[in-house]
Amino acid sequence: MERSVIKEIRDIDKMIGKYISDGHDPRRIFNLTQFQIIHYLLKHTEENVCQRDLEIETNLKKASITGAIDSLVEKGMVKRVQSCEDRRVNYIRLTKKMLEYKQNFENRIAELNENIIMDIDPEELESFFHVLDKIKENIGKEGER
Repeated sequence: MERSVIKEIRDIDKMIGKYISDGHDPRRIFNLTQFQIIHYLLKHTEENVCQRDLEIETNLKKASITGAIDSLVEKGMVKRVQSCEDRRVNYIRLTKKMLEYKQNFENRIAELNENIIMDIDPEELESFFHVLDKIKENIGKEGER
């Protein structure tokens, strides 16, 4: 049976999601979209990040981001803060609770990244990234049709 690129990518996505969630307080279990949001917010803590920024960063639709943010708000990890300049705009900010968890979260990301690339030669990794770039480009072309 021939391997499917889509299935392999989906399997990796699920494995990463499981790794991120394992061993954590059940209130802090994140799916991959929530993980991407938190990771982005951690890198941009000094900026005003709105939902549209997250839609662009994750390449997901508004409804998906809204659902993920709602869930993170319920877990006490993020909050919405209304803009002083434009009442229609809400900024998404990490809560104090999440900021206290920041180091653990960043350590988990670094550990995962190291485990993923373990025993992979730098040349193989470069080839992998090259293939991923081609896949993204091909998907982009497909979306334009």
